[in-house]
Amino acid sequence: MSEKKDDETFLPGRGKVKKNHPLLEALGTVDELSAFVGVARSLTVDEELRQSLKKIQEALFHIGSYLAVPNHPLDRVRACLDELRLFEKEMENRLPLLRRFIYPGGAEAAAYLHVCRAVARRAERTLVRLGDTSEVDPLAFSFLNFLSKFFFTAARYVNHLSGVADEEWS
Repeated sequence: MSEKKDDETFLPGRGKVKKNHPLLEALGTVDELSAFVGVARSLTVDEELRQSLKKIQEALFHIGSYLAVPNHPLDRVRACLDELRLFEKEMENRLPLLRRFIYPGGAEAAAYLHVCRAVARRAERTLVRLGDTSEVDPLAFSFLNFLSKFFFTAARYVNHLSGVADEEWS
C-alpha cells in the first residue's frame, strides 16, 4: 500500500514542492487573479476592454507557466504589457480628473475590477516573497505591478461608461 503525501505536489519543471512553498502561493494567487479577471470580463460590455482582459488572462497563464517551468518564455507578457499601457492611457484620458480617494464599487463589472486590483497587488507581494529565495524574472513583477493601476483605471472607466460617478472618500 502506498501513501500519498498530501503536503506536496509535483510540478513538471520543478519536481516535488511543498504546498506551503512560496512558489505555490505565487502560482495560486496568479490563478486566483485570472479567475477574477474572468468574472470581470464576463460582466464587461465594452469590447475593447473585454479583449484586454482576455489578453491579461493569457499573460497570467504565461506567468504561471514560467513559475512552474522557469525556462517558459515571457515575450508575450512583454507585448501584452506594452499594449495595456497604451490602452490604460486611453481610458484614463476619457475620465474626469481624480482629486480624492474613491470607494471601490459602482457597476458590477467595476466592483470586480477593483477586486482584481487588490488580488494583483497580493500576487505581486507573493512574487516578492518568492524572489527572496528564488530568481524571478523582473518582467513578472512589472506586469503584476502595472495590473493594479490598469484595473483601477478600468474600474473607473466601466463606471464612467455606465453613468456611475466615482464615490469619493472625504
